[in-house]
Amino acid sequence: MPVEDYIDPGFVNFRLVETVVGAVGTAEINRLVSTIPPGTPDWQMRNRLNHVYTRVALAFCTAIPAPTIRESLATQKGTLVCSTERFAACPEVYDAVRVQIPILLDGSYDLKPEVHLSTEHISSSTTRSQLYEGDIESFIAVIHSLVGDCLILHPLIIGSPWLETTDPSWTDRIVWFGREFYEHYVDDFDQFARVQDVPDPDNSAVMQKISEKAFKTCLAEILGDATTKDWGGEQADHYSSHVSVNGKRVTAAFLLKGPARFEPMTLNNLGKNNDQIVRLASSPADVLVVQHCHDITPPVRDTLRAFAVQPSRPRRYCLIDGRDSLRLLTAYHKLERALELSNDAA
Repeated sequence: MPVEDYIDPGFVNFRLVETVVGAVGTAEINRLVSTIPPGTPDWQMRNRLNHVYTRVALAFCTAIPAPTIRESLATQKGTLVCSTERFAACPEVYDAVRVQIPILLDGSYDLKPEVHLSTEHISSSTTRSQLYEGDIESFIAVIHSLVGDCLILHPLIIGSPWLETTDPSWTDRIVWFGREFYEHYVDDFDQFARVQDVPDPDNSAVMQKISEKAFKTCLAEILGDATTKDWGGEQADHYSSHVSVNGKRVTAAFLLKGPARFEPMTLNNLGKNNDQIVRLASSPADVLVVQHCHDITPPVRDTLRAFAVQPSRPRRYCLIDGRDSLRLLTAYHKLERALELSNDAA
């Protein structure tokens, strides 16, 4: 169902938001503020103002569009970022006027992002506690400066990741699904539904014999797609508009990894600064899919999720590891064909 990724704001820098969104954005802020009933208690007024400024800031990020912090680090582009990432613990957030909080990223980046903020803009005790302990936060921030290898960010908004829906039967319940709401498994897709009838194999050893090109050919045949020749600048190894979830059609971009290195996928398998996921995320697909012939490690899952589930542009994502790849080929009677194609190429 349609669900929006939102930020439950606990930190809002009103001045910086107005500076960034400009005259048009500020006019929309004024319009929304005018709808708040007169006589609203001060504590409610601050909360409602926080949400007004957050919604306008998110709309601005969608319109630009603003990249995630990981995309900005990889491409060295963008002055405004919108992401969900883990913040390091900041014990001084209760006492200091201004604090510096590193953002903890999996993988190796040339620059280390760090959020610098004035604690006076923190209006939520929950947010202050989360910053104290270190937690996953959604945020919108301006890239302010570079000091050595430290990339300094000035935040407009910080808060907990939140889910919203216009479906009245789910309005009060959707939040409990958490950040994993956007993750799909291979058998969630209508075109791969037969996978449910194939038991999970003990291992994916046979996938070592199946080339990436052979798997791509079989995947395209299952989807009824044509294949294209690989080239170095492609956004994805395969792109399809013939995918659906519960009857709803979506587009999907696939990053495929064959047995050139038959070992669990780590971030090192995805290029410097995770540039292969960067390219995948730059495609216009509704669903981002990473497939590998072996296991897929948690840092890869977290990184794909960070690129896909952006507060201003949330998308679905899926990881298909070696065992699920084997189940997919088996379910659609493509295993022997994949082996034959791989042998022919060898």
